[in-house]
Amino acid sequence: MLSYIIRKLLTLIPVMLGVYTLVFVVMQVLPGDAALIRAGPGATPEVVENIRRQLGLDKPIPVQYVNYLKDAVRLDFGRSIRTNQPVVDDVKSRYLTTVQLTLVATIIFLAVGLPLGVIAAVKRNTIWDGIAILVSLIGISMPGFWLGLLLIWYFAVRLGWLPAFGFSSPKHVILPAITLASYGIAYTARYTRSSMLEELMQDYVTTARAKGLRERIVLLRHALRNALIPTVTQAALGFGFMLGGAVVVEVVFTVNGVGRLIVDAILYRDFPVVQGGVLLLALNFVLVNLLADIACAYLDPRVRLQ
Repeated sequence: MLSYIIRKLLTLIPVMLGVYTLVFVVMQVLPGDAALIRAGPGATPEVVENIRRQLGLDKPIPVQYVNYLKDAVRLDFGRSIRTNQPVVDDVKSRYLTTVQLTLVATIIFLAVGLPLGVIAAVKRNTIWDGIAILVSLIGISMPGFWLGLLLIWYFAVRLGWLPAFGFSSPKHVILPAITLASYGIAYTARYTRSSMLEELMQDYVTTARAKGLRERIVLLRHALRNALIPTVTQAALGFGFMLGGAVVVEVVFTVNGVGRLIVDAILYRDFPVVQGGVLLLALNFVLVNLLADIACAYLDPRVRLQ
């Protein structure tokens, strides 16, 4: 198990290097001059050139790439062009909000998607199966920003039950968390249904039923337990995707998280904040998937052997 974990940790290095390279290239091709933005519209060419030297932008692109990589390894992403604060401090102040929102959304999509998928598999070709498939299609096809606006209109504007904007109380979490979890609910329900149907057709399920075990025990202790192994990986992927999807939800519901910070930084051409925020979300994504791989290896020893 230890050697398996070490091998998985080593695979994170090329993944994060690839993400870093992609972010660096995108920031280089985007229009806008970071030195000119920091200096202000009325700055003289001498002041702009001095700032460019301070930021290291006067050096060749390969040198900038290596220097920024060294700083990123030390979690030093420079200072924000807009606030002149360290990027780590700006991201840190918003990170907890995004994680809280994503965790609540994860709990929602697991609590709804898993039972929905199990019911659809057990009640195959019935009205319950049709309802589950319909919910899945709606959740997958409806854009998050549109669902968020619909929820705001109905529950906040028309009924007045929940607040529409902000993130200062448990009530403020409900609508953005449901919006963020909608795709996860649909995907988890379909994935669980498919996995359960596959397990229900296995020989060990037939043997368990032939032994006279109650259907509830066959479903929960045998079929569902094996069906949950690939679902663990899917849930981890869902958490990672929701960290990225939180960008849209945070803008719609005016939540001061990392996603909204990145959007504001893009609008203001605050390149260091964009780079730091994207790399942080990417690191979270790969770490969550690492934990999912470890969990699958623990649940199914065949994964470690492969």
